Amino acid sequence: MFQILIVDDEYIEREGIKRLIHKYKLPLVVLEAENGEEALDILLAQPIDILLTDIKMPFMDGLSLCEKARAQFPDLKIMIFSAYGEFEYAQRAIHYHIFSYLLKPIDVNDFQRAFTEVIALCQKDQEQEKEELLLEIIHPSQSATGLASKLASLDIDFNQMSVQMILIDYASSVFDVEHDRLPGILQEVVPVPFDYVNLNESQSLLFVRWDDKEDEDVLQSLGSRLKERIASAYDEIFTVVMSNRLHAGNDLATEFKMLENMLDYKFFFQESTVMYSDESQGKEDISNTIPKLMETIHWHLDMKDEFGLRQGIELFFKTIDGSGQHSAIYVKYMCIELAKKIWETAGNQDSYTFKSVVETIFGCKSLTELKAQIQSVLGLLNSDAEVHNPEFSKKVIKDIRKLIEDNYRSDISLQWIADKVFLTQTYVSYLFKKEAGQTLVKYITSIRMHKAAELLHGTNLTIADISGQVGFMNTSYFCKTFKQYHGQSPAKFRERTG
Repeated sequence: MFQILIVDDEYIEREGIKRLIHKYKLPLVVLEAENGEEALDILLAQPIDILLTDIKMPFMDGLSLCEKARAQFPDLKIMIFSAYGEFEYAQRAIHYHIFSYLLKPIDVNDFQRAFTEVIALCQKDQEQEKEELLLEIIHPSQSATGLASKLASLDIDFNQMSVQMILIDYASSVFDVEHDRLPGILQEVVPVPFDYVNLNESQSLLFVRWDDKEDEDVLQSLGSRLKERIASAYDEIFTVVMSNRLHAGNDLATEFKMLENMLDYKFFFQESTVMYSDESQGKEDISNTIPKLMETIHWHLDMKDEFGLRQGIELFFKTIDGSGQHSAIYVKYMCIELAKKIWETAGNQDSYTFKSVVETIFGCKSLTELKAQIQSVLGLLNSDAEVHNPEFSKKVIKDIRKLIEDNYRSDISLQWIADKVFLTQTYVSYLFKKEAGQTLVKYITSIRMHKAAELLHGTNLTIADISGQVGFMNTSYFCKTFKQYHGQSPAKFRERTG
């Protein structure tokens, strides 16, 4: 529901508007004022979404009210209804960014059209406000105040419910093209209410509100159902990372950071997959996953990417642990094959000594022992000193920044950058995050947003042209991202800095 303030010195006019609002069941809570001074007091006392005012009134007329209201409440939706239809009034009203100008007596069709449009705009602003607040939850700032009360005003109280976060990540910029499509698709699969926020052109996040009485089987099967439905809608490889169901008072920012860190493993999957922060969740058939994962581990070994190799082995044991889908003999056999390849890569030719490694692996009585043995074999590798050299790392980061600066207008991908600096995606992602303190996606977005701000301030290019010049295919998505980053729309940014 939105709050509308109706301002008119004639009681019968206010009642007429109220009857139309009631008749057409508009989602509006009505407040009233008899003149501009009284209306201004109400505007200062409580949040108002829509101001509908007459022009000719005692004490303070409607246009003076519009001027004062616009100065103090830049996002307020202002509508005028008046018997004074002369051009001079409409012309003056334009200066105060009036949303609509209705003439008395009000035509019902005009009324329906104007109110349908203004309510849609209020709903759009509310969704934007909700997204900004949800982003504040996962990336809290010291300057943020009253976050809980602001969320409560939007009927969101995470302290009174169980929440599960679901991070959806694509390798490509799918949301730049159709960022509004996914929520509707997800509603077909998620059986309970959820809040949705688009993080960037390749990631979106869900806050799923679970009832404590919800069937546990529904929770366990959600990951596989999400994977199936999203795969049918988008012909792209994606990763879904699902948090545990967090109860009232849990730190969502910390849990979100864990989900982001889990994405470091996505490079080891050659197809769309679902990962869980709680390993007891979502037990899926991994009979095909393990062999493909092992192939990727061998590839990292061939590429001499020790970081990627170690990450892949960590994920291998994490995936195997508790699955109950493979025999101990099968797992040990795969580990022996890996150990043999590491042994040979390290330049060891002594097959007799390797037999003792095989015997040790077969003698392992737990997965923990087996993992420790593989890590011991890993110690035989001679790490590439150049790759781990701090000066080398600085040079790589400098090269990556230069690549982004020169190519931010294009569709830059992690794979493209990795190919340019002759490293694996896994290592580039790790290195950039470690050295720059943020992910590549966030860095690319920051570059594009700063370039966009420069163009808005220093040129007369249209917003659509600027969108294309900073690498966005979809102008509306560019505007949304700009407001999310700078706190105001491109149009308002240009107006205030011009």
